[in-house]
Amino acid sequence: GNKARKLEYLMASAVASGADTVVTFGGVQSNHTRSTAAAARRLGLDCHLILAGSPPTEVTGNLLLTLILGATLTFLSLTPAELTPSRVEEAYAAAEARLRSLGRRPFRIAPGGSTPLGVLGYRAAFDEMMAQAAAAGLKVSRLVTAFGTGGTLSGLILGNILAGRPVQITAVSVAPPGMPEAMGVSPVSALVSQAAALLGQTAEVSKDDVTVHYEYTGPAYAVPTTEGIEAIQALARTEGIFLEPVYTGKAMAGLIDLRRRGLIAEAETVVFFHTGGTPALFAHHKALAG
Repeated sequence: GNKARKLEYLMASAVASGADTVVTFGGVQSNHTRSTAAAARRLGLDCHLILAGSPPTEVTGNLLLTLILGATLTFLSLTPAELTPSRVEEAYAAAEARLRSLGRRPFRIAPGGSTPLGVLGYRAAFDEMMAQAAAAGLKVSRLVTAFGTGGTLSGLILGNILAGRPVQITAVSVAPPGMPEAMGVSPVSALVSQAAALLGQTAEVSKDDVTVHYEYTGPAYAVPTTEGIEAIQALARTEGIFLEPVYTGKAMAGLIDLRRRGLIAEAETVVFFHTGGTPALFAHHKALAG
């Protein structure tokens, strides 16, 4: 999963800062918040999660796991249209102030772990993937990944730029345009250049470095699509591999359709990045079992 790769860097920074609590933000069924809570417990830290949405009537999926992990939850009952960087900042600041009043030392992690430091996790993943492909005698021509807050995508773009741009990168957005900015996350181009600077490098994103497709998003973030559900069933029934409806299901639906339309050629060697999130399957059981 992509969150663990980002958290390897982010949690090291939290420990180095002397924090005893991490604070982060995500949706009610966020893979990122669940993974952050698990990483915090592994390191002996507390975890405070700000979840965008109302408390559900049924506790399942990632939310159930965060409760088992003992994370403290604050629900920010806003619709996607009401979600703005200022509201997210207010929620972070309130949680941090409350923790400090209790004598705690909070460390903030951005939504999705999508910060320049977090981006380095997937820059390293790009190098790892290319080395594995070379060892297997494969020449990768294209990467396909889901695009949410942009940390994973930024890391892949950075890795590709620093390697001399050997592959094409296709991103399938899981939300309408503007979701990262609505949560106060920097655009992909900024994340790439800022992450490169941490390595003492320079990297500028051009229009040819990534193609983003929004036509597989559906009506909103975390709302399953018919095509995404079909992709989940197809991969499970042919490979025994599970996708989930929020990220990887939509991304695989995009890959399948792009291939059918000839926008991905038959001769290409394509790597699909499975970014995790299997617990989200259980939160959408009605759509998947219907």
